[in-house]
Amino acid sequence: MKNHSSPAYQGAELFSALVFICAMSAALMYTICNSVVFQTTCIMTALTFGIYMVFYALRKKKAFAFFAFLACFFVVIVAFSVFVRISRASPINFLFRASEYYDPFMAAAFIPLFSFIIGFPTAYFSVYLPRPAFLLLPAFIPLLLAAKTANGLPAGYVIFMAVGYALVILGVSRPEFPKENVYFDDKKSRFERIGALGIFGLVTAVVIYCVPRSAETPLGEYLDNAFKVRSTFFAGNGLSNFTNSSSVNHGSNVLSEDVLFYASADKPMIVSRWFFDEYNDDGHWSAHKDYSTGWTNWRTYKQNLNTAVLSSKLRLAADGGKLSEYAYLLKTLPKIPEEYYYYTRQMRIYIADGSNTRVVIHPNMTVDVNIRGYDEKIYRTLMDEMFTDRNFGQNASYTLSYYDQTPNEALIYLFEQVDMEELLSAAQAEGVISEEEKEAFLSERDQALEYRERTRRMSISPEIKALAQDITDGLSSDYEKAIAIEKWFGEAGFVYDLDFVPRETNAEYFLLRSKRGICTDFASAAALLMRAAGIPTRYGEGFVLDADNLNEYGYYAVKAADAHAFAMGYIEGYGWLEIDGTKYAAVAGEEEDNSIIPFILLIIAILLGTLAFIFRDKLSEAIFAVGICFRSDSGKIRAVYLRTRKLACKIADKEPKSTTSKEVRGIISNSLMLGEEAEEITSCADALFYNGTVDPRAGKLYADYKKILKMKRKMRK
Repeated sequence: MKNHSSPAYQGAELFSALVFICAMSAALMYTICNSVVFQTTCIMTALTFGIYMVFYALRKKKAFAFFAFLACFFVVIVAFSVFVRISRASPINFLFRASEYYDPFMAAAFIPLFSFIIGFPTAYFSVYLPRPAFLLLPAFIPLLLAAKTANGLPAGYVIFMAVGYALVILGVSRPEFPKENVYFDDKKSRFERIGALGIFGLVTAVVIYCVPRSAETPLGEYLDNAFKVRSTFFAGNGLSNFTNSSSVNHGSNVLSEDVLFYASADKPMIVSRWFFDEYNDDGHWSAHKDYSTGWTNWRTYKQNLNTAVLSSKLRLAADGGKLSEYAYLLKTLPKIPEEYYYYTRQMRIYIADGSNTRVVIHPNMTVDVNIRGYDEKIYRTLMDEMFTDRNFGQNASYTLSYYDQTPNEALIYLFEQVDMEELLSAAQAEGVISEEEKEAFLSERDQALEYRERTRRMSISPEIKALAQDITDGLSSDYEKAIAIEKWFGEAGFVYDLDFVPRETNAEYFLLRSKRGICTDFASAAALLMRAAGIPTRYGEGFVLDADNLNEYGYYAVKAADAHAFAMGYIEGYGWLEIDGTKYAAVAGEEEDNSIIPFILLIIAILLGTLAFIFRDKLSEAIFAVGICFRSDSGKIRAVYLRTRKLACKIADKEPKSTTSKEVRGIISNSLMLGEEAEEITSCADALFYNGTVDPRAGKLYADYKKILKMKRKMRK
């Protein structure tokens, strides 16, 4: 006769499991937290072994272990979500490019997740259902990440993993079959093993196919040929020459992590690529032919457009008794030492994606360009685009000089009060500024006003005009209007969301209905609102030099994912000012933080309540044990007796209030064979309740009660 009862597993060797867990933790942390590998390995080993020990302790309570698994998994996922939200980094970037940077919040998110992924399977396949082959599965995680990110695991880590695996196989739990078993059929577990391996193989293939990789991997050429996956963003994957139309957001944007160029700069900023003039109803911007012609004699013109120098010269003139008609206003202007008049900052750009382009990427207020190995003409358009006669070489490098100026609100306010042409003409006549400086500022002003009149004829919907009026109501300065429009995107609850798929691509849909989109949506909306408010405005696309991409050599690694769109409005007294509505918008996921916190707290409360209910007996005993320490001797006698009476009545299925101390003593003596302990507790209680005397044995009663409780659990009464 066949007996199909399952075997019992009495537990695995803990030391071997610890070595295996430490090996897995070290390999993983080497891959994703390389700069702090020792510290993070210690943390992950401790956390993973703790998870392992939770399930090891529950090895004889498999049903309860299932609920513990759900609870632990829920806590890990909540912790992962919280730390990912706190961090500004992308989980995918951190996981597959962490050798380039370290983010503590991302580490705090991934370490518990990986600890659970390794800790639970190690317990399950070495204790619950010993399957040595399945213990190899956690090893695939660091091996896969290593193949995708760096130069593979060092030999020492691989040997450590092999030793850990060998030890855990030797230390797995051994099955104990009931003596009456004649035959044990394990077909079910074989099917489970084959199915799990098949699923794991499929998941591994999908992961290898889909995940990004670092360019430094030694398997790069093979992976490129075997898995030809390239992600694209709205700005494309490379630096190219000028395009005819702007990008449009169709949703579900995939960020490419390919580095396009490296840039050295003193601080994060936006660099320009190209600009557009005409807005189409489908969301595209196109370039107007009248603004696409470049000129070569732009350097002197641009060098004279230094508002800091102009402000200081006007202030010094007023202090010296000149320009007396404007002196009361000019004395509000700041002044700078003359040696800083024409100070420029330097930016170096190194193209890294193999491009051979004519487009010169540059910051606002660039005054000079020097392209290494290129001696021909460099052109600049009225739209501030820069390009060359011919492609200036693959992976070329060039140096840019630019004025780093913040808006001088005093100078901007000055030109709101007086006529710019009259003031500059008077300044030239009195020798305060040169004719070239006057002509440069007036020429830029006139070009901006002409541009405003040309673009004003382009249609802007009545809804956008009304919205612009509402945002700028009561403001007279173009500068104040532009800043109000920029900040309004944050005040009105707009959300920057790369994954949002819009039903329509026009600005009205974004502004009035969805309020979700990417930088192209924000830039288009800001440009149209500013034009509706009477400000000369153009739409631009370029890149952000993000502080998160600053490498150890002081260069910003600019990727296709850093492509950015923005608006530029002309402000008298400053020039062309960048307006970026995304600065104040919430990022998708972050805007729900406040609303999700109560939900998370509710779930945690439910979880804690459930655990308190499951462990109610142990929790009650723990509270009783703490409380008994602070009671008087009479209080200890009363508490221990009532607790013992309740326990005895539970054994005998009686009502506590109607049970005498003699009956309590009899139940404990007969059921648990602890008559001496029961007698001490009940006699002390009788002396207190009937005579009011406190027996000197009061301090010993809790120890008697613990013996009774322990025996009850042992005998499962």
